[in-house]
Amino acid sequence: MFLIAIRTPLSRVLLSACLVLFSSLSLAQADIPEAKVSQGIEYISGGIGSEESDAMLALGKKWPLVLEFSQDHPQRPLWVADVTVKIMDQKKKVVFEALSEGPIMLLKMNAGKYDAEYSFEGKILKRSLVVEEGKFQKQSVVWPR
Repeated sequence: MFLIAIRTPLSRVLLSACLVLFSSLSLAQADIPEAKVSQGIEYISGGIGSEESDAMLALGKKWPLVLEFSQDHPQRPLWVADVTVKIMDQKKKVVFEALSEGPIMLLKMNAGKYDAEYSFEGKILKRSLVVEEGKFQKQSVVWPR
């Protein structure tokens, strides 16, 4: 049996700090939406609110591809959601298509060169993507006003 004897003020402080740290870590995990699969590619979309977006961007450093969606604004770009994402391979075959429910989308794409179409409020933007094995790729997509 494992018992903790809390006899000194320092022991109490250390135990409290550990409890706060572990509860914060579990909350960060809870802020991330569940992964989904489209055409065999795992993805997570979300990032609504600062806690969820911070957690997704931190997790995204371990995913091959991170997409960020925003719309131009005079002060700074504003996050947007409900973006249709369509990714094609070099033969123009659609290998991924899904709706991003938030301004951030994480994708487990295989290494390769792709063409992407992003649609927001009827406006389509096209971009090229290069996903390299073992490397993190981030693409920011900004629609003009």
